Amino acid sequence: IANREGISWRNKLGIQEPNYFGSITQASTIRLGLTPDGQDVYVPMKDIVPMVDPNDLVIDGWDISSLNLAESMERAEVLEYDLQRQLYPLMASMRPRPSIYFPDFIAANQGDRADNVLTGSKMEQMEQIRADIRDFKSSNDLDKVIVLWTANTERFSAVEEGLNDTSETLLAAIGRGEEEIAPSTLFAVASIL
Repeated sequence: IANREGISWRNKLGIQEPNYFGSITQASTIRLGLTPDGQDVYVPMKDIVPMVDPNDLVIDGWDISSLNLAESMERAEVLEYDLQRQLYPLMASMRPRPSIYFPDFIAANQGDRADNVLTGSKMEQMEQIRADIRDFKSSNDLDKVIVLWTANTERFSAVEEGLNDTSETLLAAIGRGEEEIAPSTLFAVASIL
């Protein structure tokens, strides 16, 4: 948002400008070859590989907390205050969709924040994520949807024969509501299907 809106902010080092430094797709170059006099020729990766300009991305998502993105940004205390102040009005109307919450898979301190959760069986929750993806794609007239998993770290989920070792056993385990099927697995399956 800061890049798209051209927002600059002040921190202890002075005025900061938005940029895509560190972005492989936006800041990296590829060695294309040599000029006739032996000089290396580098071309920005974004000019070689077809990709969407990051400023044109349409963003949506899920969270177990019902806080809007501005409130979540404040709670996280990650971005500089001056940047938060300017982003707040642009993010206050952005609300997450209800998400999958299985307390056994995440830290106990997340329980107090879990006020925006899906209900129903594991299969029903996975089907809701699928419906959310379809709705997002159609309501924004998108050609493609990319789903990124950025949630809390989950505990290890065992890979067990007959439970989640093949696509067939995994789908059957989701249908049975097996305890060892994690939220991230349901999101992955929903994204693939």
